[in-house]
Amino acid sequence: MPNTCYLSVAVLKIKTMIQKTLKLIKEQTGLDLKLCPDFTGIKQHKCQKYFNVVLKERTSESKEFDKLKKFANKYKLIDIEPNGLTRVAIFPKQ
Repeated sequence: MPNTCYLSVAVLKIKTMIQKTLKLIKEQTGLDLKLCPDFTGIKQHKCQKYFNVVLKERTSESKEFDKLKKFANKYKLIDIEPNGLTRVAIFPKQ
């Protein structure tokens, strides 16, 4: 049986990493991104961890997505990919 103490520490680290990433994005871009309610927590794709946020508009038409992409390209602290019509995957770089 897994030790619940270790599990709660791991969950806390994940929540902290997500919160720090969203705070950094807000400080640098002014974007107040919301976590996707359908795909919560950390996921993994090609050995990279990511979490999902939702935008107000489709990613293909969104000024929020453009701003987020410019931030990602300029500072190289995150990578982003569209992950649905209004959903974006954010890959924090450790």
